[in-house]
Amino acid sequence: MRIAAVFCVYNEQEYLEYAVRSILPGVERVVICLGLAPYTAYNPNSREVSRPDDRTEAIADALAKAHPNVTVLKGIWASEIDHRNAGLELCLQDGTDYYWLVDGDEVYREDHLRRIRQEIEAHPETGTFIVKCHIFWRGFSYRIPAQELSWRPRRIFKLTRFRKILGLKFPYRLRFVGQNEMNSLGKVVEIPPDQAVFYHFSYARSQAAMRDKFLTFSHAHEIPSGWINEVWEKWPSDRSMANIHPIDPPKFPRALYQPPDDLPALLTRHPYYGLDIIP
Repeated sequence: MRIAAVFCVYNEQEYLEYAVRSILPGVERVVICLGLAPYTAYNPNSREVSRPDDRTEAIADALAKAHPNVTVLKGIWASEIDHRNAGLELCLQDGTDYYWLVDGDEVYREDHLRRIRQEIEAHPETGTFIVKCHIFWRGFSYRIPAQELSWRPRRIFKLTRFRKILGLKFPYRLRFVGQNEMNSLGKVVEIPPDQAVFYHFSYARSQAAMRDKFLTFSHAHEIPSGWINEVWEKWPSDRSMANIHPIDPPKFPRALYQPPDDLPALLTRHPYYGLDIIP
């Protein structure tokens, strides 16, 4: 069983090295699909208003140099779906069995990786595995826990290249049909959060990085006017604020305080570890 962790990233210098190093023990290969420019599908002006490229390219190159099973694919993609399909094509050419979708700000614990692999091995008929996450908010000590999230991230996809019809084998075209959804054959199974989760730092970045995210990520065009001022910027003075998701407020019912004791050990060396609010 060969699993490739595929990162589709742009300007992810804050967490990429931690994310890659955390998942390496659980996969046979890592593919970093490095975007050299932001997407334009969600904000046509993104390449004019976003900040210059950060150190992501240097970090990706250094990881590939240090680890022979890390590959870097560089390009410019218009959308997140195009970006992820580029990584999929590489995996199909390489004979990979499973595509593990990982963002540049997602970190795994090694014990959770072992449980996930055990689930994959025990259920070869499954086409898609859901892995839930804790989403961190403004720092390492506040999060929307996995148990509070309605979001069910599809993260691991079986790469079936053929399907049988009336006993005959026909080629099957695998592709991403949504930002987090591939048309994999087989049932969809959720790994229980008490068995395995990932730690998602998409809302725990520097203020400069968050401003860039709000201009360029795949939901940039959906953020209502006023949300950044009324929710994002005011939250530190009102940490009991409810319904804080930028697109669908009830999706993030509340950011709860929780000491970061359960985080992977490598995150204790992160410069943001121990900060109350990331500046």
